[in-house]
Amino acid sequence: MSIARVRSLLAALALVIAARGTCGACVGTNCLEIFSTEAGGGALTIYWDFANKKVQTFKILCAAGQCLYSVIDPGFITSPDPPPDGYFPLVDGTNVSLQIVRIAPGLSLRVNGAPLTLAGDAAPLGTAPTLHTHPSWQLSLPEGEQGDYELVIKLTTDSPHYAASQDFQLLVTNLPPPTPTGPTATTTPTSTPTPEPMACPGDCNHDGMVAINELIGGVGDALGNGAPCRALDLNGDGMVTISELVTAVNMALGGCPATPTPTVTAAAMFDEIQRNIFSPRCAIATCHNPASKTGNLNLAPGSAYDQLVGVAPTVDTAREAGLLRVDPGHPENSFLLIKLTGPTPDQGSRMPLTGPLLTDAEIGLIRAWIAQGAQP
Repeated sequence: MSIARVRSLLAALALVIAARGTCGACVGTNCLEIFSTEAGGGALTIYWDFANKKVQTFKILCAAGQCLYSVIDPGFITSPDPPPDGYFPLVDGTNVSLQIVRIAPGLSLRVNGAPLTLAGDAAPLGTAPTLHTHPSWQLSLPEGEQGDYELVIKLTTDSPHYAASQDFQLLVTNLPPPTPTGPTATTTPTSTPTPEPMACPGDCNHDGMVAINELIGGVGDALGNGAPCRALDLNGDGMVTISELVTAVNMALGGCPATPTPTVTAAAMFDEIQRNIFSPRCAIATCHNPASKTGNLNLAPGSAYDQLVGVAPTVDTAREAGLLRVDPGHPENSFLLIKLTGPTPDQGSRMPLTGPLLTDAEIGLIRAWIAQGAQP
């Protein structure tokens, strides 16, 4: 994999996550370009090779006899390029939505986070001229089942300029993609590791979601800047590839597969956090014990919960940003996690200051506790 390709993907990743599904260019497969059939009017239409192209998904994971296949391409776009003959650009401000006309069992889409699984389901794609959305194309099928699955869609709009599009039929497949042919053959290793299925590809800290810092870290891993986390290195070969990064992006856009409700209560999680992290690692002399109370924070037993949950941080930039030390149900708004995973220079040092940093599993436990409501 070339460094240039990985750097290009990094730029796309940042835009994808920041905009929840928009990015600067399509990855891999040509986009479904949205135009109209007449200048300034007519019906909405899509420029794409429906007769010869399929949406190629890739296996994400298998569990309990079911497998999830997914991909984020092709995306929908109002292209800034001159349209082909017979197609016309949309008037600026035109809102476009996608509606399911017919969908095969086991097939679904997530459009900007909205799941579309049944005929009649619809979701907005965006507004011209900046419309650019990558849905998550997903197949949930019995293990071993392969084939092409029909999806019929149409575009709708509330614009008085345009009518709804015709119905478009496309196929979503989990059949293996064609093997590229060429003069140079790649030698296949005689044995490859058999990785355990990942609960959520790209979720390095096991908190049930894929964050931008995990994706950026994966790009660094692909560039050789460190050993990849197991959730990014899906085939267990010690490297992160473009396809593995795209899989992680898909999880960031569409959400991780649902997992069973945890049997461990939030209260039990907090007890473990106090015993194994706060007391031995944080509530020590010169740090956050009752005597030193560095940063006006006491993490000793009996005090830690009230000092953390719902309390504004003493760091000015964090407080001004609306963060809480622990915001119940909102890990992304909890300053404790930022301090444990990598604060910015104006937010102080990463914690703990002494001893080794917390492991991914320890940080994941704290994140899960917060996500479940941060109960005492």
